[in-house]
Amino acid sequence: MSRTMPYPRTRAALAACLVAVAFAPAASAQDLAVVAITQPVGGCVPLGTDNVTLRLFNYAQNLPAGTTFDVSYTVNGGTPVIETVILGSTLLENSTFTYTFTTQANLTVPGTYTLAASVNLAGDINPGNNAHVGYLVPYMSPSFAGTLTGPGAPSASGMLTLNGWTGAIAQWEESDDGGLRWYALANESFIQEYAGLRASTQFRVRVTGAPCGPDVLSNVVTVSP
Repeated sequence: MSRTMPYPRTRAALAACLVAVAFAPAASAQDLAVVAITQPVGGCVPLGTDNVTLRLFNYAQNLPAGTTFDVSYTVNGGTPVIETVILGSTLLENSTFTYTFTTQANLTVPGTYTLAASVNLAGDINPGNNAHVGYLVPYMSPSFAGTLTGPGAPSASGMLTLNGWTGAIAQWEESDDGGLRWYALANESFIQEYAGLRASTQFRVRVTGAPCGPDVLSNVVTVSP
């Protein structure tokens, strides 16, 4: 014959049962979030490869030593790099944890890279804060002035064009005394028109080097009317 748990027959016994239930150990709640990507930071020249470092925050209960979880990152939406973290010591509630990936990011070409990172902890009750996306890493190359071309024959009016420059065009400059004095032309375009020339005039373009170096100047083109 089967036996069942006896039902409390007195108010005191019922109260004791309720107290026991109220103070029974609760299931452990976990909430580990990626709050920042702190490396790489970008610069003027790509390093080839660079460290990727995350800052994690433990919003829930302590995570004991030996706890494992996965972290990952992507560059420009590419294949995720996934690594497993094993805590060497207790990660306290409301505390941060910094992790640097063993596998570095490939950042060999000048430009702006977009990084995303995430953490995956078993039992995490708040997956909405597991990912950090849209982290931008700009790597700029030193400025290059490019090549300035003009008309192939004398002309009192026409157009000059700058090609192949790197950086921002600061201004065009002209000289009518053989390059002894240069006058700024308020033009940040890669095209410069001229008209009504009365004497041979030289033109060049200044490309800003900031923040990765000094300004650079294009070649000089002489235009004769």
